[in-house]
Amino acid sequence: MDLDCLGSLILVKKLFPDHRLVRSRIIHPAARALYNLYGDYFDFLTPHDIGGEKIEHIIIVDTSSARRVREFLSCVSNSDPGITIYDHHPREDCDILGAVHAGKPWGANTTCMGKLAMDRGITLEAEEATIALTGIYADTGRLIYENVHREDLETAAWLLDMGASLRLVKSFLETIKEDDQILALNQLLLLCHTRVIQGHHILISYLEIEENIPGLAAVVEKIMEIENPDAYFAVFFIRKKGTILVIARSQKRRINLHELLTVYGGGGHQMAASLMLRNREGPRFWEEFLEYLERSLVPATRARDIMTKKVYTAREDSTILEASKYMEEINHTGLPVLNGEGRLSGFLSLRDIMKARRASLMHVPVRAFMTKNIISSGPETTMREVERLFYKHHIGHLPIVEDEKLAGIVTSWDFLEYKKQRKGLGTEDRVNGET
Repeated sequence: MDLDCLGSLILVKKLFPDHRLVRSRIIHPAARALYNLYGDYFDFLTPHDIGGEKIEHIIIVDTSSARRVREFLSCVSNSDPGITIYDHHPREDCDILGAVHAGKPWGANTTCMGKLAMDRGITLEAEEATIALTGIYADTGRLIYENVHREDLETAAWLLDMGASLRLVKSFLETIKEDDQILALNQLLLLCHTRVIQGHHILISYLEIEENIPGLAAVVEKIMEIENPDAYFAVFFIRKKGTILVIARSQKRRINLHELLTVYGGGGHQMAASLMLRNREGPRFWEEFLEYLERSLVPATRARDIMTKKVYTAREDSTILEASKYMEEINHTGLPVLNGEGRLSGFLSLRDIMKARRASLMHVPVRAFMTKNIISSGPETTMREVERLFYKHHIGHLPIVEDEKLAGIVTSWDFLEYKKQRKGLGTEDRVNGET
């Protein structure tokens, strides 16, 4: 049970008062403090408590995997209950026979339950609202990940109206507190390194530990925040159990972690997934996994995928006045400048035209005022590098040159549209970071 699971369950209790909550024996380390402080509000039964009961109906939240709820279903021996699932993970992962799937693919599973509660006009106590808001904030990166939907924001606002405490929510989300976590964080920061794979900046690390450390996912997320890669794959070999643990986080929809780790029997979300393998040798798996990433990652979006191919240009022997009128006619703020051989020789901006106007030199050639030290790039430039060039050189236009000819241009508008997109041919998305 993680924070999103607990947020979902506190709302299930309000939505279905004729049902009883049954807790898992496994509680995510990040959720332990909230669970301990608010245990009375949940009033959990244990799986053992339901062993002799006749069960009419089961509600499952935040998972569609039979393996993850085996500890509960194994106790249901004298019943044939109906099963309803509220889960925001991909529906195709559901392997619970006969279950009705009622979830939505929103940022947090708590949002699914919160929308139901809103629609039914249910009133919450401030403590219940705080638990639920913690679940939403935990699974949506405090509402800034790109898995966020309008419904997540609406439900969060409703929970605040119900009296949720942001101060308490913040305290529950501070998940790196234990000495073992801090030690692992320091070790990983020394060990992790970036490898460019298919144009993506991938952070990777391999660490052998004697036994499992609770809260490693929070450590991985902190490193993502510090290093800001496109994706991070942290591989741990737990020597005592001979177990491989992979925790992965991504900031690009093109790097679909769920699909990548499903091959090994793991999974999760597009942007957050994990994997556990038993009876594998750590070093051998590490080498195999790196080769797998090299083969399996989809190439990153390049400048050629988003550039404007029809480029309006100026000739360097045209007058500033002619170029100014042309820019006004096509409603552009800058133009690449070509020489007599059709090669890129400069760039003319509105600022350059203003300088000529103030000097009363509007009839001089464009070459007299254009910027000659032009920043350009090639069509295979990744979007991460395009972004770096925009920010480093304070430019809003990036001419794309191929074989010494102007092939296209990436404008600030092209770049912003790329950053906003969730779907589209030849594009990819990012989450909470540089692309």
